[in-house]
Amino acid sequence: MNFSVSEYKYLIQPGFMFITEQSTSIYGVTGSGIFLSLWDEKKKYSGCCSYLYPKPTDKDSLSTKYGAVAIKHLIKKMMNKGSQLENLKAQLIGGSDIETSFECGSKNLQIAKSILRFHMIEIISFDTGGRIGRKFIYDTETGQSLSFKTDKIRQSDWYPYIKRDPDQKEA
Repeated sequence: MNFSVSEYKYLIQPGFMFITEQSTSIYGVTGSGIFLSLWDEKKKYSGCCSYLYPKPTDKDSLSTKYGAVAIKHLIKKMMNKGSQLENLKAQLIGGSDIETSFECGSKNLQIAKSILRFHMIEIISFDTGGRIGRKFIYDTETGQSLSFKTDKIRQSDWYPYIKRDPDQKEA
């Protein structure tokens, strides 16, 4: 597998979505949350979202922190750009059931699979579940991803572009 890191980089945080036709490397970390990417294999572009919770408790909430909102919105945006459902391929990363998550990771994974199944979008790759977090890189041009399992997510994993004092210890 030839995995290239683009000169354009984007750190996706929970509750955010990113759609681009430009080659971009998407970076991020997940614990119980999910990173979901959709790659249009015909048009050769990608969209992705990162979310923390399965669905809102308040029926009026439209926040993309919730998978039920974020995934549907991502699919709609890609359809508006001309994608056809049969050309979309999904990847899922995250969904860990860490000790304090009350099985939030499993519920996040269930909502993603349910929505993708409803839209008949094939899941071509997943690195999900377990009890540890993940760091990942996703290439929007090829639809390829790399993920690394980690039992410790540091503050600098969320904000890798902030210059730090090399003598400063991380929490």
